Amino acid sequence: MAKDLNELSLFLAELNTGKSCHIGYCGDKVEEIYETLKEDFVKENGQLSFHVARNADGKIDAAIGLDIDDDSAEVWGPFNKTSSQDLQQQLWEQLLEQYPNIETFNFFLNSENLKQQEFMKISQASKSGEYLVLVVKKEQFEAVQELKSTQFIESDFRAFEILHETVFPETYYNAKTIVDRLNDKCILKVLKSEKGEMLGYAYFEVDLAMEEAALHYFAISPTAQNKGYGTMLLKEVITEIFNFTPIMEIKLCVERENTQANHVYFKVGFKEKDVLFSYRLTRNDGGK
Repeated sequence: MAKDLNELSLFLAELNTGKSCHIGYCGDKVEEIYETLKEDFVKENGQLSFHVARNADGKIDAAIGLDIDDDSAEVWGPFNKTSSQDLQQQLWEQLLEQYPNIETFNFFLNSENLKQQEFMKISQASKSGEYLVLVVKKEQFEAVQELKSTQFIESDFRAFEILHETVFPETYYNAKTIVDRLNDKCILKVLKSEKGEMLGYAYFEVDLAMEEAALHYFAISPTAQNKGYGTMLLKEVITEIFNFTPIMEIKLCVERENTQANHVYFKVGFKEKDVLFSYRLTRNDGGK
């Protein structure tokens, strides 16, 4: 299994470095892909929820995998070195047959991945959103010298919970889950007024082994917006993330239409790296 995972990781990393093959769910670091495959794609029976096609030399030509959550799945792929739509269609139909209980399939394609956008048309998948991948690099960022934000403390919880539920009413981590996750690598910073009112917060996680950080949540209170607090808090958070020595860049994936928030990201130094399109396919529509 380890040999298979390593071969697949190398294949996915190679293809995902190019925009014309890029899938948003999958990174381009072999080690990171390997760990994700091992944790999320290997089932209890040891079976890998990936189908691959090989050429005459035994090398992988195409692959599609499913990161399954109950009756829905995120689709890693299709990845395809060839020009054949038929090849990946065969792999897709094999996955559909193997997992008949999955009703909803989600895809995340680079805007320049025209081959898989054509596959979306053939499969009758519906476009569900457009996103930007933004990047800021440490050597291009001017760190903040004085921090106004503070570490979350227990007495902040109620105000934090109200703001979090207001800005992110339906999200993967609720306020209690975030607080329960806090440690020296999972950090919640809050920005308060002189009177102690909650102005905003940011929650981020740092993975030193993978040399990366994820800014999961960033919010400013509706009553405190357009006063510079968002820019100030974001600069402070980026400064703190870059204080972790291995971290040399930060990536964000944001909704393309959220121009107000994106203005703040660009203002503090983020630059556009990729445009991603999300698609959704239900078995009753394009799936068999």
